[in-house]
Amino acid sequence: MTNPIIIGIDPGYDRLGWAVAQKNPGAWHIFDQGCIVTDRQEEIEQRFQQILDDLSAIIQRYQPQEAAVETLFWFKNQSSAMKVSEARGLIIANLLDAGIKISQYTPLQIKQAITGYGRADKKAVEKMVRLELAIDQNEAKNIIDDTFDALALVICHQASRKLKKI
Repeated sequence: MTNPIIIGIDPGYDRLGWAVAQKNPGAWHIFDQGCIVTDRQEEIEQRFQQILDDLSAIIQRYQPQEAAVETLFWFKNQSSAMKVSEARGLIIANLLDAGIKISQYTPLQIKQAITGYGRADKKAVEKMVRLELAIDQNEAKNIIDDTFDALALVICHQASRKLKKI
């Protein structure tokens, strides 16, 4: 049985990290990765529309079967938390509409799966993602945090699948 193509999504309305990958025997195949960056000058509705349009294009292009989406964590800014929550709702609806199986992971679960320590810092997560996916340091310089988070979600989901023997 071949492993599914997985899309990892680090939700946001300002920046949304995404990665599409598949675990093959012995190695990962990263189809693509990136970050949807919305224009801060636009109204929130236009920003949400951009997220929907861009994410739909990614889904259509790569046809992932499963998705790993980060859950919300504590926000100091309530207004920001509401917008991220609304963006997550749009993202989940988009994935459901495409018939993609969704799994959601907390930051603690992701860090635990990637580093073995749920309170690991971003640098430790990034290092382990680079090692697991064989991303060299020069290539890593061109990958922003949100995209590394999406790559971590893909790895976390595959590890979870393996544990559940899906």
